[in-house]
Amino acid sequence: MGHSSDRTDFAEALRAGDMARLAAFPKADRHCHSIFGASLQGIQAWAGKPIEPPPLRMADLDEMRKYSHRALYPHIYNRAGFEHTAESTILEAIQDGVRILEMSLDVNFIQYYDDGATGFIGFVKRLRETRGEGIDFRPEIGVSKNRDPSPQVALARECVDSGVFRSIDLYGNEHAQEPEAYAALYRRAAGRGLKLKAHAGEFGDARQVERTLRALGLHEIQHGVAAAASVSLMSLLRAEGIRLNICPSSNVALSAAADLARHPIRTLVRSRVRVSINSDDKTIFGKSVTDEYLGLFRAGTLTAPELEAIRVDSLRD
Repeated sequence: MGHSSDRTDFAEALRAGDMARLAAFPKADRHCHSIFGASLQGIQAWAGKPIEPPPLRMADLDEMRKYSHRALYPHIYNRAGFEHTAESTILEAIQDGVRILEMSLDVNFIQYYDDGATGFIGFVKRLRETRGEGIDFRPEIGVSKNRDPSPQVALARECVDSGVFRSIDLYGNEHAQEPEAYAALYRRAAGRGLKLKAHAGEFGDARQVERTLRALGLHEIQHGVAAAASVSLMSLLRAEGIRLNICPSSNVALSAAADLARHPIRTLVRSRVRVSINSDDKTIFGKSVTDEYLGLFRAGTLTAPELEAIRVDSLRD
């Protein structure tokens, strides 16, 4: 994994647009939400009925949430849907050559288990044990800022203490809650050896990125594309080795980036900020990790050598 001949072959496959070859190369997906991680086609087949497709372009995260509540949640926002999409996301990732999968599982799904956090954690543990062949599946506990922090934090503490989860992520509307509201939870997670991640700089500015980074002691930032507008923040990220887990098609579909050709990842990479390329929500954006690499190459955003370097580095912790 990561030999020079492999990297050359990956670049050649990009130039040839050979999806089958590209999918065979090892990759990491470090920014993936389980409830939206499987293909829409697969969910439709499981549900046994057609599902309204998402708009190709949305104004913001709120528009995506409205679509999700209207078209997807009636099918998947329940225990059966949560478990099916989590399992399907892992299986589809394996088919795409993903070797490291950091998939967030929202703490709110605890409500669908009769025995609460015990049942939820038990499912995640079984998922890791039974679906992990051929992939390094690293469960991530996810917490949404769109909900009142107090009950979410209390439930997340049980997950953090379980020893089952490898990382923690905070997402939702960046401005819905102050990051400091989760500082104690993140200190607890750090003490348990979890990787600390949070969404920032997807719609918020560079100041919001730095504030969240400092308040929560983050190891990695989900999205973080706003950092491209700040030389000082890029310098800080570079100096501290903070990786941005970027999802290009998500950023374009939600109007956080104009298009792939002008995506901020180019500025970040050429400013030597560490990045990875990820799927985010395959159900909604329709792109695998392989699709993301090929899309950036075809748009001229990054060169084949730059993309192969990102792929190899994404497999390193």
